[in-house]
Amino acid sequence: MNDKTNEGKKYLTKITPKQEKYINEYCSKFGEISATQCAINAGYARESAHVRARELLDWRLYPQVRAEINKRLKDTREVWKIDRDKHLRKLNDIGCKADAKGNYGASLKAEQLRGLVAGLYVEKQMVMKAEMTVEEVNAKWKSLFNSREEAELANKEFMDDVWGKEAKAVKDIKRLEKENQDKRMEKELIKYQKDRGNTKK
Repeated sequence: MNDKTNEGKKYLTKITPKQEKYINEYCSKFGEISATQCAINAGYARESAHVRARELLDWRLYPQVRAEINKRLKDTREVWKIDRDKHLRKLNDIGCKADAKGNYGASLKAEQLRGLVAGLYVEKQMVMKAEMTVEEVNAKWKSLFNSREEAELANKEFMDDVWGKEAKAVKDIKRLEKENQDKRMEKELIKYQKDRGNTKK
């Protein structure tokens, strides 16, 4: 929680202007852009935007923000549902009238549109893109981050999110233990070889 108005508080008591902007971005462009992009658009730093976005959507950290997002999305779904039901009734009427007149082409089209509105069919579009060269991929990476350090930090945070910091710590401990064991074995081997050399003489 980086907002100064809520510093030191366990739960958020007031939605800040920046959080309000994030809520507006998230709800108005729901499904169109990522939560991270919404955080960037709201004014959060690009390098930590994905962390801020995840935190703002976590009801345990920001219950008021999450509640406001849920309320707005619910209202949007209700409006969409009313519009959908109205369109379904209209298309059904058109299909019935066309059917009664023997206009089966219009009847089938109305039925097809009714299925699309109801979500029974999914329209699929394929966009063919040329494969990117290594230079183009590198240029794209450079355009996403201002420096190498920024890219490394973002990727470290991403890896910690996916695999967890604890898993990395356990892996580091095991690696250090193995290195120490290898050093001990090497010392014992050197000592053994010296002892054998002394006994042969």
